[in-house]
Amino acid sequence: MTPDLIVSMHRTGHHAVAVWLLHQRKGIEEFSITTITRWLFAVGDDNNLYMMANNPLKTGHNEHLDKEKLPLIVKDIKPDGLIVTHEQDKISDTIYKATKSPFHFNEPIVVIRDFRNWAASCIKMALRDNKIIEQVINNDKVALYKDHLLNYGSADCYFIKFNDWATNKDYRETICKDLGYTFTDAAKEQLSIFGGGSSFSGMRYLKNASDMNVNNRYKEIETHPYYEMLLYKHPEVLKLSDSIFK
Repeated sequence: MTPDLIVSMHRTGHHAVAVWLLHQRKGIEEFSITTITRWLFAVGDDNNLYMMANNPLKTGHNEHLDKEKLPLIVKDIKPDGLIVTHEQDKISDTIYKATKSPFHFNEPIVVIRDFRNWAASCIKMALRDNKIIEQVINNDKVALYKDHLLNYGSADCYFIKFNDWATNKDYRETICKDLGYTFTDAAKEQLSIFGGGSSFSGMRYLKNASDMNVNNRYKEIETHPYYEMLLYKHPEVLKLSDSIFK
């Protein structure tokens, strides 16, 4: 079993993609995730078990200390598949951390989202959760986001464009073929509960995620001063994003 590593920035929709990918296995036809700990999850049937670990490569006082036990858990349980997520790092730094871990990953899967909707989602989440906007999205975060886009097309990574994943069934099926998964589209309608659900609608679309117009959410806050400032301050990032998300 060779695990998959999903790399992303926060608010890119990567958790929705990761949960969906976890369910793309033969015999798994509907959402059926089990929470093992606050950062470790599993899906399976009578014959197979697949696991997903949220940010186990991250260390520090804000992280769950038991994440260090993941290699022992995997060795003991011997799942048939493992997905590991990692967010808010440069791609090169993420790959370096991955090489230092006990796992031998497949090529990184990088989830990206267009700049307008990513920025809007970050701002809206800050407003929703009464956080300081500058702590959620700032120059440093935009630089990391830009790093992910600059690597788009790299032979060292497999890229998933969230905008297309959310709206195009054929695109999702191609992802499964490329990565060696079995396309069932199970869990596509399940709203990811990570990060409090949607920045804009919370948990309102828990079982009908497709009803969210995720590619036009930015229009709800495009006159917000901080949003306008980000687009004005980072025209090169917006141009890069527009060249990818045509």
